[in-house]
Formats: sequence, structure tokens, C-alpha cells
Amino acid sequence: MSVPQADSTLLAIRKKVRRLTNSPGQSSLSDNDLDQYINTFYNQDFPYAIKLDVMRDVYTFYTQPYIDTYPLDVNYNQGVRAPLYVDGIQGGFYKDRVQFYNLWPRIATTFQPISGDGVTQSFTFTVQGPFLRNEVILGGVDTAGNAITVTDNGQGRMYYVSPNAQTSVPAINTNPAVPGMYNTNLGNPGLYNPTDIGSVNYVTGAFSINFALVGITPASGENMILRVSQYQPGRPYTMLFWNNLMTIRPVPKQIHKIEIEVYLTPVQFMETNSHPILDQWWQYICFGVACEIQRDRNDFDSVNMLMEGMKRQEALVLERQGIEEIGMPNYTLFNSTLPNPYLSNYWGIGY
Repeated sequence: MSVPQADSTLLAIRKKVRRLTNSPGQSSLSDNDLDQYINTFYNQDFPYAIKLDVMRDVYTFYTQPYIDTYPLDVNYNQGVRAPLYVDGIQGGFYKDRVQFYNLWPRIATTFQPISGDGVTQSFTFTVQGPFLRNEVILGGVDTAGNAITVTDNGQGRMYYVSPNAQTSVPAINTNPAVPGMYNTNLGNPGLYNPTDIGSVNYVTGAFSINFALVGITPASGENMILRVSQYQPGRPYTMLFWNNLMTIRPVPKQIHKIEIEVYLTPVQFMETNSHPILDQWWQYICFGVACEIQRDRNDFDSVNMLMEGMKRQEALVLERQGIEEIGMPNYTLFNSTLPNPYLSNYWGIGY
């Protein structure tokens, strides 16, 4: 007589959750709804509540010439952290914009490439490159005396931006019920309406601008001001991670391999015979899903009863993590290794 084996598939998870929530049939809880509860807990709640070494990974990407920013899919990669390696050599990793830009200030260089005559609306010109993306500003005054503001979108396009109008409730020319209680800036004047009017090449410095697309003309005698943040490309050795974007400095001129540590998000169950990454997790998933189902039913007595099993399974999950860390000392000044001194001049090689 054969003996049933341990089962951690989605089918087993379904069966146990139904028992824990007293939901034996489709009428009380459909498989579609149940699978959504299971995937939500496994893909979203579990990995954000507990950080396990089994979910640690090295995220690798490759720089492109003259590209300094790289987006990260933070739904799949979470908990980005040091160490940073560039071409196998450890670099500096920052999550603070103040520290990073103190090290790499975005100093603007000013040009006056456009001299308006009150008639011409289309201009082409070139300034010295390369310069940073998302840091290009062109400004002046049109024939009506209104400000002209043009900026880049980071992808080689130049946009004329016009602010929303400032509004007030009550209107600023009326007397409010309580003096001084005007609620102004309701129109979000800091939000700009962009219109594509040209292009920019961040490496060669070539610009093409056509103000006719927005029906404006630079005023006669108006020397428009252009500001760009020029840089000297080099071998990158620092990175800022902020707002789901990785910014590299120095800006590279070649292809480099960048490595950083992340925590992965488990992929959702796709088939009924799918297993969690570790089979041992399946009962923890069951109790977590059962708790969420009973919360939605406002059955908090059942939630409280389920918490004993939930905590017990969570302890078993964390026990593996504790075993992994046995014998691993905390890094101090006295037991950590220092960068190889023979690589101190590495960052100057090849540029």
C-alpha cells in the first residue's frame, strides 16, 4: 500500500485554506477568488513582510555610452542594497540625493545661442557637449512679453512648458468670510503642460527648436539663455538609487557591467501543480491566506484563532534564516576586508 507524499502544490494550498476557512465548495469561495487570495499573499504580502536570504539575488545591468540613468522594475526587484560592483570592482552606493550630488554637483554652463528678431520662430544651433539629460533649460521672452520656458524630457526631445493658471477660492478680488483665508494655487501652477517643439543631441550638442508649433516668437533683441550641465565621461564607480531610478557617475562612455544586491519577488502560481520556491512555505501561505479571507468576512474571531498557526509557521520559515546566519559575525573595523590597494588607480584606466 502506497503512502501519500508531502504535497505543497497549489492544489494542496487550496485544500488546506478551504479547511481553515470552512469554505468547502465553490458557492462559499470560488477557485478563482481563492487563487487570487493565494497569489496576492504569496506575491505581495509574504515577500514584503519577511526578507529571506533565499530571495536575495544580484541584479545585473550594462551601461550604455553617455546614458546615466537606468530604471528598475521594483515590483519584481525590491530592497535594493549595497554592495555595488562595477566591472567586478566595488564602488560607492548611495540612497541619499544630498550626499550623491554633493559629490557630483550638476553645475550649469550658460550660453546665449538665440538672438530674437521678433519674426524668426525656427532655430538650429550647437553648443559644446556632452551634457546631462533632464538638465537642459532654455528661457527668454516672447513678443507679447510672456516668459518662454523650454526644457528636455531626457529622451532627446525639447518641450515648451506652460504652467497652469493660479486660481483661488474665494476669488482674490472678493472678501472672504474669514479675512486672509484665501485658498490659492488650486490650479497647481507647478504642474506644466508640455508641447514637443524640437530635439537635442546630448553628445554633439545639436539643437533644433521650432516655436511656431506653439504660436510664439522670441522678442526682438531677446538673447535667450540656455543652461546645460556639461560633464567629462569616465569609468563609473558610484551609483544613486532613488525613486526607482539608478543614476551612474561618472557618466560612462563605454559599456560596463553593474551589479547590485536585491530581494526578488516570488512569481505568482500559474498552474495547479505549481510549488512555492521552498516547499516548506506552503503551510505559512495557507494560514496567511486564510487570515485575509476571514478579515474580508469580518470574522475576526476566526482571524485570532488562525494567528497561532500563522505565527508557528512563520517561526519555522524564519528558523531557516536563523540557521543561515549562525557563525556569521557582524562586520567591524577589525574583521572586515579592505579594497585591494593595487586597484586604487583602476578608475582612471581606459578613458
